[in-house]
Amino acid sequence: MEDLMSILTPWLPSIGAFCFFTVLRYLHKNVLLNLVRRINNIISFKHGEDLLDAFESPINAMLYVLAIYSAFNLAPTEFVRLLPILDKVLRSSIVLCFFWGLYNVSDTTHGIMLDTLEKIGIRSEEALSNVCSTILRLLVVVLCFVTIAKEWNYDITGFIASLSIGSVAVAFAAKDALANVFGSLVIILDKPFKIGDWVMANNVEGIVEKVSFRSTCIRTFPQELVYIPNSLLSNTPIINYTLREKRRITFTLGLTYSTTAEHLEHFIAMLKSYLEHNPKIYDDDVRVHFTTYNGSSLDVAVACYARTGSQVEYLNILQEINLKVMTLMKEEGVSCAFPSQSIYFENPLTQKEDK
Repeated sequence: MEDLMSILTPWLPSIGAFCFFTVLRYLHKNVLLNLVRRINNIISFKHGEDLLDAFESPINAMLYVLAIYSAFNLAPTEFVRLLPILDKVLRSSIVLCFFWGLYNVSDTTHGIMLDTLEKIGIRSEEALSNVCSTILRLLVVVLCFVTIAKEWNYDITGFIASLSIGSVAVAFAAKDALANVFGSLVIILDKPFKIGDWVMANNVEGIVEKVSFRSTCIRTFPQELVYIPNSLLSNTPIINYTLREKRRITFTLGLTYSTTAEHLEHFIAMLKSYLEHNPKIYDDDVRVHFTTYNGSSLDVAVACYARTGSQVEYLNILQEINLKVMTLMKEEGVSCAFPSQSIYFENPLTQKEDK
């Protein structure tokens, strides 16, 4: 027993340090995190849960590394404590865990990205937050690599120089892909549309579902999914139907030639008055005019603007106007004409009698 104790005694500091950090990991995972989450629920910090989830695994990994490092550093074997690589491994692991947490923040918490964009005066959009998150993740990876390389005394100047030379070759080889990337940045910054808008671009009409680095995904009304390269979208006219604040209504009524001038004038006045007093129609640009003596009708042109940009509301207003036109025509005693021809014979027709 005394021999066993004499063997274990030099290792007690090493074992104790490992057990200390192991217990600390357990308390962090099962006690401290729960306590912080409860405090976050009380103070209602908007993104507290996201930050806790992002750094939970990196902190656990860092405590595990500290446990192993402390155990080796306090070990009674002299050569282990003299190895300088342990200090480098420890510092590199701490740096890696820190950037791991930053990567998780930029990868999973778009709410933080949206709030940051709003604070600097940029309209919050999912597409913009996705692109910014991707750029931030790449930046975090590069900074992590550079920091760890410097920790191991690696000369990164040659790497950066080779990277710059290689980037030129990559740029020539992937010029179309880069054009799409810059096109996506132009689209996001210029904001001609956002996700959910009804647009028409490059002869494709539908609802925008997704904007990525390479392309924009549009769901057409027949439900096809069309991917348009962003390089094309940034150089083509884009019609955004969702941004319309009003919809133009135009149609032509063809009345019969039997309609008298008095009835026609009274009907036009009634229809114009109805449109001008309709709360769903802009009253400052209503046009109702007798315009044409057509081949088989007297044409009345009607033009106005509905107070809506929605397709469904526009159709409902148009239906309401059409039904009202039918009512006014009935009240005034006028009727619509249909294509017809009148044939006149120079000599009167005689009916042939049966013999």
